[in-house]
Amino acid sequence: MRIHAIPTSIGLSLPSVKAEPISLPLTRGYVPLTLDGQALNFRVDSSSARTFAIYGPMYEDRHGKGSCDGIPSKCYFCPTNVSCDDIYTRERWEVSFADGDKVEYVQHNVTLSFGGKVVPDFELGLIVEFDNIYGIEMTMYGLLGLSGGRSNIPETFLEQLKRRRVISDLVYSIHAEEQGPSITGNLILDDSRLTENLAIPFCCHLNISRKKIVVPLSSLRLLDSQRNVSPQHDWKVLGRAEHGPRPGEIDSGASSIQISEEDFGTFVRALETAMQRDNLDMNHIIWVDSKTQFNMIRAEAIPYLPTLGYVVGEPPHDMNIRIEPKHYIFGCDENTCFLDINDDFPGEPTLGQPLFRAYDVKVDISRCRVYFSPHAEISKFAKARPYQPHGRLRSLVRRLLKKRGTRLS
Repeated sequence: MRIHAIPTSIGLSLPSVKAEPISLPLTRGYVPLTLDGQALNFRVDSSSARTFAIYGPMYEDRHGKGSCDGIPSKCYFCPTNVSCDDIYTRERWEVSFADGDKVEYVQHNVTLSFGGKVVPDFELGLIVEFDNIYGIEMTMYGLLGLSGGRSNIPETFLEQLKRRRVISDLVYSIHAEEQGPSITGNLILDDSRLTENLAIPFCCHLNISRKKIVVPLSSLRLLDSQRNVSPQHDWKVLGRAEHGPRPGEIDSGASSIQISEEDFGTFVRALETAMQRDNLDMNHIIWVDSKTQFNMIRAEAIPYLPTLGYVVGEPPHDMNIRIEPKHYIFGCDENTCFLDINDDFPGEPTLGQPLFRAYDVKVDISRCRVYFSPHAEISKFAKARPYQPHGRLRSLVRRLLKKRGTRLS
């Protein structure tokens, strides 16, 4: 399939004053970007430095003509005035993810349009090979990586925008609605608005890669369904564990809160204890859906779920955060709900999309700082929905949400 390029402005003025913030609608984890006149959707990932779209001819060779229309990201096709005959012979970059997804992509120049800006000769990746090492059939997706860059990979999306003076600083914020699935709200680039919230350093450990938002994180504490702290714990000193806090990742691309098997067991026992007080059935409260591989929970158990409590950071730069059941439960029908908490992570604990449903999160990459604040009103921001899927929720979840797992690259 080949298309004709849509005429766009090729000039880019170089501002002499600080650039204005750019607000993009975020719909179930995706933001819209236009490449050479083609409207595509990209999954927002704060833990990846890579940005790539799906190369249409490759995808349709695998899945049939017109198949690109059936996936959230859509596909990129080279315009008739751009030669892509060498796509498969270009230098390839490879990235792997802990859920088994493996991507090979090449670099390609496009005219990028988004948020009222037009940026010619913008470089990003095109996926030319996609696989899952575990043999799991996963939906291919375009990715917008927002983490800090490294010298051994191509220049990041944000780095290019700053070099081209489209943005002034490597700063962004995510403002999401309180309920899932995924995260819906706004991504604001170059969010230079002053904040009174405490800055939490996330690049303070030399052994931690700069590409991820990794912060000191206390042990998990649970609040009961009445939001009371367990009597044996003082909320003001949470996280002062015997061995101190451990690294925890803040990841907008992870669909779930990922905790240890031990913590998950504590979570389940707390739920069972609360339900037992009302003489409710303890059997088959939480299980894994065989089709989606997501944790499910009986709707009857929802009123008894605890709030998750952490301390993020280290004194004097630390703060308490709470993630309530409404932030980690979604998609309920009469009998069941999706549970966005998992115990199968391969590394450090990860605060995924439920955290972004509980707090507005601002990231300053240059200064290695992250800020958490109570939600602003989503209505203040654009609410355009670039992608409106159809069908049952479980099908939607399977297509749109990233399979559980912490990023490796």
